[in-house]
Amino acid sequence: MRLVLEIEGEGPQPQLPGGGAALIGLMSFAVSRGFGATHPMIALADRLHDVHHVRMGPLTTFYEADLEDAEDRAKFELAWQDPAGLADALEAVANAIASDEQCQTLVRRAGAEALPAQCRALLPALRRAEGAGARVRLGYHL
Repeated sequence: MRLVLEIEGEGPQPQLPGGGAALIGLMSFAVSRGFGATHPMIALADRLHDVHHVRMGPLTTFYEADLEDAEDRAKFELAWQDPAGLADALEAVANAIASDEQCQTLVRRAGAEALPAQCRALLPALRRAEGAGARVRLGYHL
């Protein structure tokens, strides 16, 4: 899997370390919070939200970037979002993992040790987009 950050007017940004697989995992499992499933990434998403007050909405706004039809194109178009909210959420995730032993344990159990670095790697591009008044979009390739 490979995560893609696109900035409006610039296009796709350079690839993340490790392709962004750990971040895709968090984003995907965060979508399934509240449905009764159990996984270390779901527990991490719950802790990030409940204890560290991370806004999960920006992290769950994404779509598969391998577009096959008009429906995919329409849904991918809906994935545009404000870069400030996404940057704030990613920074909060990285900071929570750095400061919270329980978050660190969940990250290890999920095999997602690259998650904090992947979150931080997106921040410069997101802050640049914020300064330019451009929207951003997250997509992934399987």
